[in-house]
Amino acid sequence: MKRRLVVSVVLLGLLAAIPLSRAGAATQTTHDVTRISDNATVGTSTLTRTGGGVSFSLETSGLEAGHAVTVWWMVANPDGGMAVLYAAGHVIDDSGTAEFGASLKVGEDDGWVMGDDRTLEDASGATVYLVVRDHGLADPGMVDEQIHTFGACNPAGMENCHDLQMSVHPPS
Repeated sequence: MKRRLVVSVVLLGLLAAIPLSRAGAATQTTHDVTRISDNATVGTSTLTRTGGGVSFSLETSGLEAGHAVTVWWMVANPDGGMAVLYAAGHVIDDSGTAEFGASLKVGEDDGWVMGDDRTLEDASGATVYLVVRDHGLADPGMVDEQIHTFGACNPAGMENCHDLQMSVHPPS
């Protein structure tokens, strides 16, 4: 009986340690979201890094109501390569504030739009920029494209899209 109790306690201890060891592998950083035009703080973003990738939550303000807005991963890998990939997007409500969130796995190239790299290569060593981009007033005929692609802008033409805000997460 005593031996069975000791074995049970040891097993419970091992089972409890497994989730803690995995949770300990993640790191989080929180940084300001700033307007590119004047560097004013308009929100915050939190980036979580694990061995398998990164995820973020971003809260921001100062956006135009009714506009299609996206967030883009701009990943500077430790080898000097850069990749820009789609992260999230939606139409801004009357408050002019928004919350975005997404995750990106190491090696994933879905949503790649430019750069000499196509993926996040090292989640712990990359500098991650979160770029907030305005695609103009949401057009019902193209809103899905506006909130999912880099160059779909209203009025038509990529020159009418603007990078508005940014948050930078250097490696820890």
